[in-house]
Amino acid sequence: MLLDIKKIHCHYGVLEAVRGVSMEVAEGSIVGLLGANGSGKSTIMRAVSGLMKPTQGEIWFNGLRIDGMPAHEVVHTGINHVPEGRQLFPFMTVFDNLRLGAYSRRDKDGIIKDQERLCEHYTILGKKKNRQACTLSGGEQAQLAIARALMAKPKMLLLDEPLQGLSPIVIGEVEEMVLELNRNGMTVMMVEHNVHMALSMSHKIYILDSGQIIMEGDPEELSQTEYVQKVYLGK
Repeated sequence: MLLDIKKIHCHYGVLEAVRGVSMEVAEGSIVGLLGANGSGKSTIMRAVSGLMKPTQGEIWFNGLRIDGMPAHEVVHTGINHVPEGRQLFPFMTVFDNLRLGAYSRRDKDGIIKDQERLCEHYTILGKKKNRQACTLSGGEQAQLAIARALMAKPKMLLLDEPLQGLSPIVIGEVEEMVLELNRNGMTVMMVEHNVHMALSMSHKIYILDSGQIIMEGDPEELSQTEYVQKVYLGK
């Protein structure tokens, strides 16, 4: 198992946001986290990426215990977090945003080659590589945020609302980007409010409520349950 989360608890002051959550993410899979706002999804991602230290429990990645590690050390283990809102450097160019994604690397020639490779592969980024990130469309910014994360050569991506605020056509483009990465071996944990997309893309789903897992399993099987149909699919 690439990622193994064992009974973690996370607090914001006296507020317990995550309560005894355990999850597993198999290498090469896409795992989706569903739940209402405040259910603990993003907090779990912050704990995995080192932006937050669990108050209890353990997090293991690729055989290494990482809970309590600072975020910059977690990046070195092979995890990269694309946060909600993408958090690009708006007044820096596409090319420079990509370069900053490789801050943990020291191979300057390799960094330049990877910048060029990503701009060649994702042609819309290549066409606009000298433009400021703030001038890109929402879909282009989403692609740039993911491409920037790839510059660190991660084993696993944490994607927090990658489809947020995108039009249906652009959603399809970003979805295909994620699926292509997964087909090439990238492991993905994803928080997504677009339930239909999350169910169609994921190999496993966890549903959270009030900081706890209330359902987990195969997306196709979960989509047939009365709870998911009523709460998420409007049936």
